[in-house]
Amino acid sequence: MDELTLIVEGIQNKVQKLAVRNNQLKDRLLKLEQENQGLQKNLEIQQTRIRQLEEEFSLVLTARAMGTGDSSQAKQKVNELLREIEKCYALLNR
Repeated sequence: MDELTLIVEGIQNKVQKLAVRNNQLKDRLLKLEQENQGLQKNLEIQQTRIRQLEEEFSLVLTARAMGTGDSSQAKQKVNELLREIEKCYALLNR
């Protein structure tokens, strides 16, 4: 009977250890999910900032092309802007 008791106690100890480890892993998972959400939010902010900077850069290039005496560059920029406006217009008409 003592042998059976030892076996049962051993199993109980292992179950308790597994329960503790399970709780530790749940806590870690929760922390990692929170960290992931924070990183995703940061990524969205950074992507928005990149888009803003790209737009500003495009405006600077356009302003430079318009300000220089090179009419071919200015025409090219105007054509690019017109194409972009036409795309927007086409999307609005859908």
